[in-house]
Amino acid sequence: MTDRSLLARARADVGVFAEALIGEPLWPHQLAFARSTARTRVACCGRQSGKSRSMAVMALHAAFADPDRLVLVVSATDDAAKRLLAEMAVLASGPLLSGSVVDESKSMLVLTNGSRVVSVPASERQVRGWTADLLIVDEAAFVAEEVWLGARFTTVATGGRIVLASTPYGRRDRFFSVAYEAGLANLDGFASFHWPSTASPMVSEAVLAEWRPTLTDRAYRSEILAEWVDDAGAYFTAAELELASSALEMVAPGEAQGREAVGGVDWGMSHDANALVVVVVEEYTEGGEPVYRVVWLLERFRLAYSAFIEELVGVAGGYRFVALAAETNGVGAMPSEVLRRRMIEAGRGDVVVPLHTTAQLKELGFGLLKMLAQEGRLVLPPVPALLRQLAALEFEVGESGSLRIAVPDRAGHDDLAMSLCLAATQLAANEMAPVVEQIVTLEDLDDGFEPVRISDF
Repeated sequence: MTDRSLLARARADVGVFAEALIGEPLWPHQLAFARSTARTRVACCGRQSGKSRSMAVMALHAAFADPDRLVLVVSATDDAAKRLLAEMAVLASGPLLSGSVVDESKSMLVLTNGSRVVSVPASERQVRGWTADLLIVDEAAFVAEEVWLGARFTTVATGGRIVLASTPYGRRDRFFSVAYEAGLANLDGFASFHWPSTASPMVSEAVLAEWRPTLTDRAYRSEILAEWVDDAGAYFTAAELELASSALEMVAPGEAQGREAVGGVDWGMSHDANALVVVVVEEYTEGGEPVYRVVWLLERFRLAYSAFIEELVGVAGGYRFVALAAETNGVGAMPSEVLRRRMIEAGRGDVVVPLHTTAQLKELGFGLLKMLAQEGRLVLPPVPALLRQLAALEFEVGESGSLRIAVPDRAGHDDLAMSLCLAATQLAANEMAPVVEQIVTLEDLDDGFEPVRISDF
């Protein structure tokens, strides 16, 4: 039987709760963050610094400490929301706390004291109507301003506390950075914490030292040191990505109702992922120009090509692809051909466009995306993986004047960014058909390559 005095100490102290009741002691930097009495706590985090576990423990403790409390966890995407709640469920399954959990679903965890932890993706529709005693915003730098405003007001009636945590991203005038600076300036009610990757005892400084020569200064400062970086060397500026980012939720294939789309497929090797990005024409400007929106994406690590191909065929049952561009570099030729055959067999049409990715093809795809972002004709979902990869893209001009565009080695993955680039090549017929034809001639791309013209979705 659990000692009553231990339960009382666990309710009063998150450190005792983490160590004694769920068997997950917090590291010193996590403990300082969790014990802070500031109404708004902000953590700017490097990769693998312990952000998710900290928020999971803090949410559980707030629900455990007092009855009938609501902890609202807002995550940048639906998948992130479910992962964070799943981590809480695992932590709550320990022998000393498991008896307190009476209900668990994909979006809510309920304790016997009547307290609830509700996890929702970042959308205005999802955050409206709640009244929270504790609000936790995961990957806050990727959450839209209007969603943050709605989420913040969930704490007004209760005087509830707020926790913001994220890797650094975006312009410095957005709410996460502003709140972080407020804490650094010791403004009343704010406390800020800076966690480089090395704050975690699990991160090897020796490994980081080996990686350092292969990382650009921007990548090292952002991903490891958890610092905001300027746009020097970045292919997409923070302002361009900010203009393109939206709070619109993605549309699952089952809800697409056969909407016409183009897609890009990037095949992964070893540590990379198989990836898909789906783009539709969302609307038209007053001048009749199409506005393109990324409505669905997949990023599947350690998944066999055959299984991913079947998943793509399933997506094509919801979205009706006009063209599905698939890279043929490296290992890509075989799965691209199998994908084409399976799409035809499944009645999805002969829509797979095999593409050999070259420097010039990247210039075309990413160049078009950059132009669309500047013109306000590109709409991106609030998915940190995609936004982070686009922000990490860097460029350099070779001696011959050619442009090299890539995510630096060890800076992370580029599979979603490349999938979007491949999809963009298929949109180019709408925007710049003569240029596409010239590029195809110069580069002698795959025989039969004809970018599709999408006049109306």
